[in-house]
Amino acid sequence: MLEPWDEVITLQKEHQLCADDVKVIKASCIEDHGKKHPIECPDCWTRLLNRVRDRYLNSASREWFSGRRPFLLELDTMFSRAHNFEVDLKTIEQRILDEKKEWYRDKAKSLGLQMAAKSPSEARLLQQKISDRSISSDQLASELRAALNDGAAGDEEVFDRFMERWKLVKSPQARIDAYIDAFFRLGSDPSSGAKSKNYIDMIRDGTPIADVINAIVRDRDLAKSDCDQKRALHEQLEELKRAKAAHELDKAKRDKARQEKARVAASPPSEPYHLPPCSVCSKDPDPQDFSTCPLCQILSERCEIHVEPMVFCSQECEDKRFEPHIDEAHECASGQDCVRLQDDDVDMEDARSTLVLCRECVLNFRIPSVFCSPRCFDDSFQRHRDDIHLLEWKNMRQGVGDETQLEFDPEDRTRYRARDIEEHLVTLDHAMAEWQRKTGATAK
Repeated sequence: MLEPWDEVITLQKEHQLCADDVKVIKASCIEDHGKKHPIECPDCWTRLLNRVRDRYLNSASREWFSGRRPFLLELDTMFSRAHNFEVDLKTIEQRILDEKKEWYRDKAKSLGLQMAAKSPSEARLLQQKISDRSISSDQLASELRAALNDGAAGDEEVFDRFMERWKLVKSPQARIDAYIDAFFRLGSDPSSGAKSKNYIDMIRDGTPIADVINAIVRDRDLAKSDCDQKRALHEQLEELKRAKAAHELDKAKRDKARQEKARVAASPPSEPYHLPPCSVCSKDPDPQDFSTCPLCQILSERCEIHVEPMVFCSQECEDKRFEPHIDEAHECASGQDCVRLQDDDVDMEDARSTLVLCRECVLNFRIPSVFCSPRCFDDSFQRHRDDIHLLEWKNMRQGVGDETQLEFDPEDRTRYRARDIEEHLVTLDHAMAEWQRKTGATAK
């Protein structure tokens, strides 16, 4: 089997022989028969057609069209019709050119040229273009040449020099020297000889150049695979380190919270709590029988947020002022996204009885973020965290440490929700019970 460059030389030689014979036929027709063109002379026209036909249908060498039987049968029919002037030579030439372009596309696909691309994404793109019949062969050749060029200047010039040298090769040793110089360019880069010693030895031992090229591509792919594997392992290690740090931070927070609970539980009740006067009639309330706005009391006393507490000495005072106070001072932190505004099925009284506070806001940021229900907090969690928590952490120069408590959308990593909303909230009932136990007061 001939090497590709041997096929190129054979192709050039046969093409030139055919062209020379056609010139001789044309010249002899003019000189011997006095015709301007062989088409005017039946004998010369037949000789010319047969010579061109033999170039393709009776070629002694294996060329690009060899084995493409449907094409050769069609070409034979076209030459027969050309004898009767039913088809002209330009039509036959165009048919040959079209078939050669199809052969080029098939050859590019069978050789797996896309595997020599610089990256897997480029390889996939080249494979698509090779299979896309809407892309012309000329455009495909141009894009393949650009994609497979290794950046070295004058690649085509190097090939032309190699072909000129190959035509003059007379001995096996000369072929070996030409291969080594063309593929490894020892003259321009002596250091490449040491890096390519194994491949050079293969050529000198008589290994077909196609096998040598396959070995080079295989070794390159193995080296790239090792590099990709090392990179993937490194990224996985870094991810594990980040996960470990987040886990340790989360664990430290939970430990601190448990210690605080244990400390509070072990503390004896304080002295009787001094209550402010009634917010409606200004009378001093009975410490054992009064009403209060639980949110005001918890935010002020338990969370140390500056809020003036709302205290009622009697049911009458509470009935006058409690509802307007709640609407004015404690709007749900979900704002217009509150479930009470969005869902007509939500019972107002049930929603108010399950008021919750954002744990991070009231304990760490001293921000009175109150939600009408756990569901409402859950639905608004991402917006609330993005608008409040991330900004406060940034202002405090504190890293984000709650990512293990989030559940991300698998199709869009920018969207998430709380893995368990209970971890992020404090219920009003729980906060109120703890405050009453700590102070000894009994609020209704």
